[in-house]
Amino acid sequence: MNDTPEHAAQASAASSQGGRDYAVLIVEDDADIAKLTERIVKRTLTCETTLAGDGDTGLAELAKTPYDVVITDMRLPGTHGLELLEKIRSAHPNISIIVATGFTDVFPYVEAVATGADDFLSKPFQAAELQAKLLRVIRERDLRHASTLAEKKYRRLFESSSEGMALLDGQSLLITDANQACADLFDRERDALLGISFASLLRGEDGERFTQWLPLCNIRGKGTIGDLTAKTPTGCIIVLDISLTFIEVDTESIVFLTCKDVTERHEVHRRLADAAQRDKLTGLFNKDAFESRIAWAVSKAHQQESGLVLLLIDLDNFKHCNDTFGHQVGDQLLANVGGVIKSSIRTTISDVGFRCGGDEFSVILDGTNLQGALVVAERMLEEFRNSETYGTSMSIGLAGLAPGMTPAKLIKQADTALYKAKAEGKDTVRTAKP
Repeated sequence: MNDTPEHAAQASAASSQGGRDYAVLIVEDDADIAKLTERIVKRTLTCETTLAGDGDTGLAELAKTPYDVVITDMRLPGTHGLELLEKIRSAHPNISIIVATGFTDVFPYVEAVATGADDFLSKPFQAAELQAKLLRVIRERDLRHASTLAEKKYRRLFESSSEGMALLDGQSLLITDANQACADLFDRERDALLGISFASLLRGEDGERFTQWLPLCNIRGKGTIGDLTAKTPTGCIIVLDISLTFIEVDTESIVFLTCKDVTERHEVHRRLADAAQRDKLTGLFNKDAFESRIAWAVSKAHQQESGLVLLLIDLDNFKHCNDTFGHQVGDQLLANVGGVIKSSIRTTISDVGFRCGGDEFSVILDGTNLQGALVVAERMLEEFRNSETYGTSMSIGLAGLAPGMTPAKLIKQADTALYKAKAEGKDTVRTAKP
């Protein structure tokens, strides 16, 4: 073992790498070697050192005091050799162990490392050799410590976040981890989320949209997609904004995903948009809404080869009513027409009523043929006749969508049927010829 002055400069430089105070236990039965080892250690690190003259004393010291590093001989009084290494490693899995022995034939390097040692020195050793090995295990220990702290910090942030967070496997896109907020968001147990596709939590086309969006995000490494809907096991519909980041850790690809519940915001926006398309007097949709809705309904009906009927409604003698009874009564009459339309059609999104201006109204009946639409129109007439009409009546024209027919052609046919109803005595329903 060499502790000559020429190593002083090297040891001093090495000592500066110690970033904090460490605790080192030296287990050595030769007092001179123990003291020499202690001097080298103190020159290398800013640390506290403790000497133990046998294995049992070393184990007892470890049981009562936390240490960062143990430097131990292998042939000692009491517990020693591989048994000592096994006991240290079993009781203190995070401690760093450096073996120093002159009996390398009895305690070879491979067996010592396999039993729990982090590094190995053959006696006699040079001071610089011990310094290098000591600094290496300290660096590795500090890296593990920093990694553990980072993991704990990440886990704390992950678990305490009020937003739903999940980790997906970068290849399979299956959920590998999820926080409690994510489980609460989807109204499921956390374990029930693990191993399933995140897209499967979303509703129909939104699941497909999410899956198609992922490769685009992968190109940039991150992305955000909004207004995805999911249905919980209890039937509740939630709306989500989702942000994700692709992370490469060694050879592993991870997708970090955050879900923000925007259901309330989405509902507010929906109500505002709905209000902008509503006629305040009747509660029906307005003319602008009709123009966009009829185009969409015709396109959908052609694609699905389903029925579609348009009703155009006009109040007969409405101007005379206004002139005779006043605009307040006229407004009440228009509101009553809105009520008649709403009560006569299905409450699903398939049937929609509109006030297109003045005393002109329209109704789109989706998935309906002319025979069914005629029943609806007659029901409207009957209900309106049984109300206070103030000398007015209702005329209705019907037109059914034919293959290849445009929205403009459908409207024109319904208008022709309405003109026929008014020309043939009013208070009636007429159907356009196919």
